[in-house]
Amino acid sequence: MLRRILDKKQDVLLAEERRLLGELAVALARFDAAGDDQAALERSVRQLDELFLLVVAGEFNAGKSAFINALLGSRVLEEGVTPTTTRVQILKHGPAVSRTTAEAALDVVTAPVDLLEEINIVDTPGTNAIHREHEAITREFVPRSDLVLFVTSADRPFTESERAFLQGIREWGKKIVLVINKIDILERPEELETVRAFVADNGRTLLGSVPEVFAVSARKALRAKESGDAALLEESQFPPLEKAIVTTLDERERVRLKLLNPLGVGALLANRTLTVVTGRLDLLVEDVRTLDDIERQLALYKEDMEREFRLRLSDVDRVLREFENRGME
Repeated sequence: MLRRILDKKQDVLLAEERRLLGELAVALARFDAAGDDQAALERSVRQLDELFLLVVAGEFNAGKSAFINALLGSRVLEEGVTPTTTRVQILKHGPAVSRTTAEAALDVVTAPVDLLEEINIVDTPGTNAIHREHEAITREFVPRSDLVLFVTSADRPFTESERAFLQGIREWGKKIVLVINKIDILERPEELETVRAFVADNGRTLLGSVPEVFAVSARKALRAKESGDAALLEESQFPPLEKAIVTTLDERERVRLKLLNPLGVGALLANRTLTVVTGRLDLLVEDVRTLDDIERQLALYKEDMEREFRLRLSDVDRVLREFENRGME
């Protein structure tokens, strides 16, 4: 899928990337890397042959499903005040809205939306889902993503579970965009600016760089698109985010992020394995040092034993001469 839009130079880069990642996979196996790490690398490499993958994450009450529906301009996903997403859902282009089960914890949802012809969107269980395995599913799926949209609610920005989740996915080297949803519940413009500054500051602290931050009302945006109300759409502040996703993520940018995806995963796993190997080497150095100490102690003990043995031989020799002398007498 990716190869169709690559020029010759990018095609060479892709081939070299595959070769290096193959060598890394062999190295990880040789050093007994964790099975989950090896599987994560394998999945990220497979993503090179698939459409650009945009993952939407956040707490279940942040309005992720409503946000995705607004992005699609259609009520494709179920919305609710309780967790409605208990499985990973991949949205792909199709002639009609349908849902099929692809794996034990994975559903494929199709919809006739133009955006899905270029980008696949993933809806994940909330970071604060009641069932902890849902969060594990989300964390496992993030390494496969090319871009992560992290949705937080304007009334509860950056909760503890959201902080923990962002810290967990930061190390994968993904491009992360922060989205503040439900801004329609804020009464004054200064409240929005306060929330935006709070999210930006915390995002910079958690991610180590200044993130892109967008504040939107997904529900207003969806109603505006369904009714064709341009004023309401502008009021939802959704167009700038759409422009960032659809326009900024042009073909060239999508290729760049797609190629960087497995490289980020590979760099993380290489560093993680290097840390383990370095720890093993440190233990080996300590073991060698201990063996050297033991050998030195054995050498000293041998010298002491030989010296003691020579003294005992002298004593035995003296006693034997005394026996001989008494015998002669």
